[in-house]
Amino acid sequence: MFGVFSVQLPFSVCLVWLAVILLKRAKSYSDRLLTVFLLFSALYFYCEASHLSPVANYHRLVVLDLISQFASLAVFPVICIYIRSLSDDTPAKGTSYMLYLPAVLLTTASLVVTCLLGLDLTATTIKSLDYMGVYYMAGNELQNAYQIMSLKAYVLAIVFSGFLALTYIVYQTRVNKFKFRHIVGFLRGRKPSLVSNVVCLFFIILFFLVGIKYMMGRLWLIEHSGWTAFLFLGIAFSLFMIGYVSAIPSLPGGYMDMTRLLHPFDVMHESRTEYLQSIDSGPIGDQGLSGYNKLAKSFDELIVKNQGFLNPSLSIDFVASELSTNRTYVSKLVNIEYGMPFRDYLNKLRLDFAKQLITDEPDASMDYIAAKSGFQSATQFIRKFRTVEGVTPTVWKQTPHTKK
Repeated sequence: MFGVFSVQLPFSVCLVWLAVILLKRAKSYSDRLLTVFLLFSALYFYCEASHLSPVANYHRLVVLDLISQFASLAVFPVICIYIRSLSDDTPAKGTSYMLYLPAVLLTTASLVVTCLLGLDLTATTIKSLDYMGVYYMAGNELQNAYQIMSLKAYVLAIVFSGFLALTYIVYQTRVNKFKFRHIVGFLRGRKPSLVSNVVCLFFIILFFLVGIKYMMGRLWLIEHSGWTAFLFLGIAFSLFMIGYVSAIPSLPGGYMDMTRLLHPFDVMHESRTEYLQSIDSGPIGDQGLSGYNKLAKSFDELIVKNQGFLNPSLSIDFVASELSTNRTYVSKLVNIEYGMPFRDYLNKLRLDFAKQLITDEPDASMDYIAAKSGFQSATQFIRKFRTVEGVTPTVWKQTPHTKK
């Protein structure tokens, strides 16, 4: 009974943190990536829990194998892009999404072969592989093709993608000057140097435990239920800590202490002052509250009063330079004051300005509105407007609320 519970635990942990993010109504770039990671992980661990049932329904495993294959391969690029977002809230470039190609191509190929083979014959192939081993070769060429896609090609893709992701994680810990005392400080209620360091550590642990699970194989895990239980408990704990460090703080890269573990949902409703007091040892706290207020005032003058947001090339690094501070302070300031990442706040100001411009100059072209509002192109402006308002600027202009 304990073994069955532990196998289901990683899936349950992913669902809990997905619910937490939905309750937070988090819209930041890093929170969206965390949501995708948890969703893929939930799908993968649900499939794995079904695979480890002593009484296997092989027809069901055919479908679960395809889902598990895609989710396990697609999660690696999500992890890399998510870890990057913890220190850089600018969206990843389009080329980064090329990392999803192995998942898409291999799953598509497996799906085609499965459809040609048929559900019954595919189920028979999976059952034969369970009992005859990975070197079993059937007489049917489609069965052999399925084995190549679902076993050899999949294992190569997993090893390659996992190695790249792990290399990137280790690289990030070196860039952030990771020290094990950061973890000790976290457990004692003091700040780690960066939340991304703690996240990277638990991702490394997660990779290690999942790697052991892959090496042991399905039948070994079923036969050794005690070891399997401990293995999945470790995986669940790693997922829990990734979610705790990432989903609970109000700020990306925020600081926390373990006493918050007892009342995690209270963190979502903390006032700005209470939160500042809780991170007195953090970067903003080091400046003192007066220093924080001074920084907030200077930021407001630069971005709002002087309409700095109308500059299409405005970046967080430029703002930090103008305010004689660094991008971390600016990022935390915007999250505390406005409850959103720097880039989202800029887009909000630009869209508000654009709405007023549309109202004042209803005959103006979209190119003119976009250029005046600080967007790099009309296409970008229309896309951002539709994302926020749910309609295009042209449709919005025709609605009664724009008339004064």
